[in-house]
Amino acid sequence: MTGWNIEPAGVQGVVDRARAQSEEFEAQMKSLDTALQGAASASRSPIVAGALEGLANAERKQIQFVFTRVGACINAAVRATNYYVQGDLRMAAHAQAAAASAPQPAPLLPGSRSPIPPGAMARRAK
Repeated sequence: MTGWNIEPAGVQGVVDRARAQSEEFEAQMKSLDTALQGAASASRSPIVAGALEGLANAERKQIQFVFTRVGACINAAVRATNYYVQGDLRMAAHAQAAAASAPQPAPLLPGSRSPIPPGAMARRAK
């Protein structure tokens, strides 16, 4: 990186908008859970109810990953900007790199709740 040109007020505006959007995640998740429960109940089918429950369980980890990554990015942007303002460019670069620190979720096998074993896709392609 050859140089920095950060406008702290601009970063604050982006962070505020990102936080406002992320605060809606919990309400949206509750709405999704309510809709899935309603669909399961309305179907009057144990098979459909089980499938919807399986879907919710399978996607929960992926959704939690999104929450974790958004939080990590917001916090890293704030830290990097604070370090920049304080004149510590090395710490700013380190904080910026931390934005990608949330773990990558393991891809799931189609129709399964189990992660794809490492190397399975390469074996499958042969």
